[in-house]
Amino acid sequence: MGEAGAGGRAIPARLAILMAGFYFGLGAWVPTLSTYLMSAPGRGGLGLPTAEVGLVYSTFAFGGILAPLAIGLLTDRLFRGERVLGAACLGAAGLAYAAAAWCDASVPGMDAAYQLANPADPTDDPAVRQAAGEAFGRLFGLMLGYAVLLQLSLTLTTVVTLRNLADPTRQFARVRLWGTVGWIAAGAAVQEVFRPATTDVLYLAAAASALTGLYAFTLPATPPRGTGNSVGEVLGLPALRLFRDRSFGVFVAAAFVTTAANQFYVVYGNRYLIDHEVYKPALTMTLAQVVEVGCMFSIPFFDPRHRMKLLMAVGLGGYAVRGAVMAAGWVPAVVAVGVPMHGWGYTFFFIVASTYLDREAPPHLRASAQGIITFVSGGVGTWAGNLFAGWVVDRYRVGGVIDWAAVWLIPLGVCVAVFAAFVVLFHPPREKDGRPG
Repeated sequence: MGEAGAGGRAIPARLAILMAGFYFGLGAWVPTLSTYLMSAPGRGGLGLPTAEVGLVYSTFAFGGILAPLAIGLLTDRLFRGERVLGAACLGAAGLAYAAAAWCDASVPGMDAAYQLANPADPTDDPAVRQAAGEAFGRLFGLMLGYAVLLQLSLTLTTVVTLRNLADPTRQFARVRLWGTVGWIAAGAAVQEVFRPATTDVLYLAAAASALTGLYAFTLPATPPRGTGNSVGEVLGLPALRLFRDRSFGVFVAAAFVTTAANQFYVVYGNRYLIDHEVYKPALTMTLAQVVEVGCMFSIPFFDPRHRMKLLMAVGLGGYAVRGAVMAAGWVPAVVAVGVPMHGWGYTFFFIVASTYLDREAPPHLRASAQGIITFVSGGVGTWAGNLFAGWVVDRYRVGGVIDWAAVWLIPLGVCVAVFAAFVVLFHPPREKDGRPG
């Protein structure tokens, strides 16, 4: 049971506002920043090569590797969770603003270098490469700091929410769906009010993160639960005992590989839609989040406590369907099925997985257990996926033309293999009352 069951409907509503604000900031920049970074100077972008764009997005992965090292110490041992969350969001806001300002300051130099370069292949000009390298170096450092705080905040939104709900298994999805509503609102704002492929998206993310940070300090007290004093206990290492359960290891492996495959969509989805001449691509991508909202609202009706494996398998199957439709490249199917399946897969696999972790981990190690998944999927999984997806895109790229059908066959095959392995090998343990998990 959560810590704040006596709060009635007020606690879930307040946590829903937290989710909406946090994911608004995340949804402001994730779908379209890669397009801005790849666009040539003179067309509003920085003209960074694919590898460096992948590294910028990999800061999110590096943050996922570093942040979990602090989560167990900060929120299971030392400080109230909502205060750590508020401080992290405020710090992230400052770094996002600094990254946007640095990009704006770099554009004139990039424009000048491009104007003097060989028009046949300006990216190969030494002056252009030097200007791009200078712009990338500072941007990478700022985004790395931002990503560490963002990943810490991302995990803490889950931890604070689960600890303050009376019935996390049934209520979490209904609260988390407001995060998706925030992401949709951000996509609509970026497409209709701001300029999608510009630094507007980072400034908007900074503003949303600052407001979310201030709001976090008003949330219910979420005190630490840890009691041990050894170095291992302080770092949350006892949570690694969860790997004694084979199914937990299977789940972690599935989360890692699936997250890696997802980077094909997360990083290059916007470019894919632009190349297929999809109308208002940034807004179209929010269809995935619209589906997420519907799926999250429906989860309690499917009794996730007793159908956990089925729901998670349905999510993994959705990712495979998305890959098949994207590889086919028929625009009506991409819009009607491919993009929505991204939201379907995320909800039924990753959202249900959050409640699985909360159920399987001891109460004093739940933040550390969530940190394991942040490390494995949001960290090394995202980093490996960014590198792999960038390598695949470059392999099937000739000049500015990308063979998207060939590119998408790769994540399709990966997702089919993960789905099959999960169905065969994952068997969640029974609940304490003897009912099946």
